[in-house]
This record gives sequence, structure tokens and C-alpha cells, in this order.
Amino acid sequence: MMESKPFVFWPMQDVGDIRAEGMSAEDKLRALEEFYLLSFSEPEPVVAVPTSGSYARRVRELARHGSRSPEEVERIALLAEHLRAAFKIVDDLIDQDTIRDNRPAFWVVHGREATIRQAAWHVHQARTIAQGLGPDAARTFELRLQEVIDGARLEVELEMGWEPPDLQAAWHRVVKKEASFRQMLAELLRCPPWICEAARQDGVAAQILDDGRSAIWGKEGRPPGGSDERLGRLTYMRAFGVSPEEAIRRGEALKARVRGILG
Repeated sequence: MMESKPFVFWPMQDVGDIRAEGMSAEDKLRALEEFYLLSFSEPEPVVAVPTSGSYARRVRELARHGSRSPEEVERIALLAEHLRAAFKIVDDLIDQDTIRDNRPAFWVVHGREATIRQAAWHVHQARTIAQGLGPDAARTFELRLQEVIDGARLEVELEMGWEPPDLQAAWHRVVKKEASFRQMLAELLRCPPWICEAARQDGVAAQILDDGRSAIWGKEGRPPGGSDERLGRLTYMRAFGVSPEEAIRRGEALKARVRGILG
């Protein structure tokens, strides 16, 4: 079994003491680093985190394009649900969103440290599954996980007022939070390259649609704009200079093309 080692976080930019709902940007970056590094130890779980099971279903649908055995597919489906649970509660902590699934968010009930520990436990469980699938799967897991966290970290840095020289390139790095996750699942299933790329593009489409729809209608009982507007996020609309309606049109068109490939 391959031994996984954490990658090193790059130095944080000097952006001053910028606050968001009582949690500074530095606190957010520190939480991301703690969550990731703790996942390499053996953190104790706090309490079960419910998920909708949508990512497990996606794994089973993608599996027809891959070459994994039914037993391996179910292990990858469990891996996907562990990562979904981890990112769900960490996202709410970083965004300081207080409501999830029409109830208080995990961090509101259990606090920051317990949220980090629970999320790290889920990633540790997912990593153990990936390692059990072999060295190639373990390497894929670590690479894509780093891309997901890189996207989350950049999103926070952009909240802090840093203006990248290329907004569109920056948005494509941020979208790896979703796109690399979906690409990872296809790669773990041993899907061919064009299916893995379609899975990645499906994540891009999902983020475009989320940006556009959230700006117009909000989500989960939150007002239009939600966390993106409150935190000054780099949305698809800002990066590409389009309206929310145009973002939705583009996201739906990309989603349709991807559906034609994935079935």
C-alpha cells in the first residue's frame, strides 16, 4: 500500500485582518489547512453527517463506462459519500452559512474544531478506500484532492480582495472544487479519458449553474446572491462579464453536451 504524504500549503498573502461573519480570512485558511493535514492522522468521528446519496448514484451511473468490479464500484460509491460529507460541512464553515438542509449547519451545532475533525475523519476514510484500490488509485485520490483544496483556498484568497491578473483563469481554478471531485470518481472507476473529461466538464457546468441560479433565486432558504454576494466571491458572471441568465443558459448548454457523452 502506498504511503500518502500531505502537500505543503503555499505562503498566505498579506491581506490584513479582513472579517467575514466573525471568522477572519486567516481563520478560514487555517481551517482548510488543519482539516487537510488532520486527515492524514486517525481523527475520531463526532457524529454522522447525512448526505443525499447523489454522488453514490453518480458513481454507479458512471461505472458502466469503467472497468471496476461491482464490489469495487460500491467501495468507490462509499468513498464519494465520505468526501461529499466532508466538503459539505467544511464549505458551510468556510462560508459561515448557518443553514443546511433546512436545519442548523454542522458547525453551528458542534463548533469549529469538531467540524474540522469530522471532515478530516471522512477524508481519512475515503483515502483508506482509495489506497485499498491500489497505488494508481491512491495517487489519483491525492492529486485530485489537492486540486479541490487548492480551489477552496484560492476562493478564500479572492474574498480577501486580491485581484488576479486573469479572472477567467482564476475562476477555472476555483471550479476545481467541484470539477476535480467528479473527475476523480471517473478516474477511480477506470473510465476512458473522454469520459473522465466529460465528468470534469459536468462539474464545470454544475458550478456555472450554481453561480447563476444562486444570484437570481438563492438556495436552501438563503436570499439571492447568498454567500457569493456577501463574501464578494468570484462568480462565473464576474469572471466572464455575463448576466446570471446568460450563465444559466451556458451552464445548461454545457450540461446537455456532457449528458450526450455520459448518457
